[in-house]
Amino acid sequence: MPYAVLDLETTGFSPKRGDRIVEIGVVLVDDAGEIEHEWGTLVNPQRDVGATHVHGIRASDVVDAPLFGDVATGVTELLDGRTLVAHNQAFDVRFLRAELAGQGHTIDDEFKALCTMLWSRRAFGAAKLADVCSLLEIEIGSAHAALDDARATSRVLAALDRRVGHEAEWRSHVAAGRLGGGAAARPRQQRTPGKARGGQRAAAADPEPPVWKRVSVPAPLADEGAAVYLDLVERVLDDGVISVDEHWRLDAIAEAARIDPADRRRLHADYLAAAVAEAGADGVVTESERAELAQIAAVLDLPVPADPPAAPAARPARIRLEPGSRVVFTGALDRDREEWAYLVAAAGLETGGVTKRTAVVVAADPATQSTKAKKAAAYGVPVVDEQTFLAAFEEFCAR
Repeated sequence: MPYAVLDLETTGFSPKRGDRIVEIGVVLVDDAGEIEHEWGTLVNPQRDVGATHVHGIRASDVVDAPLFGDVATGVTELLDGRTLVAHNQAFDVRFLRAELAGQGHTIDDEFKALCTMLWSRRAFGAAKLADVCSLLEIEIGSAHAALDDARATSRVLAALDRRVGHEAEWRSHVAAGRLGGGAAARPRQQRTPGKARGGQRAAAADPEPPVWKRVSVPAPLADEGAAVYLDLVERVLDDGVISVDEHWRLDAIAEAARIDPADRRRLHADYLAAAVAEAGADGVVTESERAELAQIAAVLDLPVPADPPAAPAARPARIRLEPGSRVVFTGALDRDREEWAYLVAAAGLETGGVTKRTAVVVAADPATQSTKAKKAAAYGVPVVDEQTFLAAFEEFCAR
């Protein structure tokens, strides 16, 4: 089954409240996981462009970009006869459905694309695109650039297909995500008009991302709505503007994710608690982290938290894994990292990038100077070899 991997940048979170698409990226992938074709364009949303500091798109960038109506037919031709794939499909499909409906094209209300976010959570113990790419050593390019994110997602798709492609449920999701019934021939580049970004943003030199970029909240694998909601909460926090808008944005997200008020309050409390624990895991809460915790509390409509209890001066020398512990892999290991991720996820652990709460970083050589190892050293996270980790992992599984 051929695939069409989609990523969108938008002016906000709710097409029902007037938000629009501002950028589209599509990567076509064949049955063997090879990229056949890429296409992307900025889109003039005929309104303000939203959070420029997140997606990097300015009003001047889209003035002469095509309207969605100009590219709608070409987009449907790109997707026709392929399984649609997205990282957090609930978000992207909702916007795609709304924009296409305005041009006379229909996507059934019950349609679901193949979601690499939910499958990565299950197969690799990581849900955020940045965490999955960190685990699999996939280069994202410019985060929140639609075509770069679609390209990275296509590589996550290939890794998932290698790991779980034999499973009946995966095959079922692949079949259910197929759009239309065309021949899915490779489209010509010039078929659909478009306007590329004028230039890619340089990656920010930020050795410590904000707290909400480092938070993960454990949730049952079956609770897809919670995963969708928490992913979008991070996008709201990225906006960085505290106003009543944040609260109606969360209302719209909760509605789309089908989260009832009681579950929403629980998720908010769990998220803030995880953020507090992350900020204080190394025993030092910086002023910027205090400000970030206050921002999280304001967006989630919760009281500003006190500093967490002081952490131990040093971590125990012996590694002891607990349910939900984060394990990070770096470098070339004896066992393939996809296999390691699959094993630790199945055991109830998580993977991703290095955070303050990471339990251990596993490396071929603990003396490595990799970026992950350097960050681990800054946070006081132990770096061990594969055999040392294997012993700790086997001990954890035997409990």
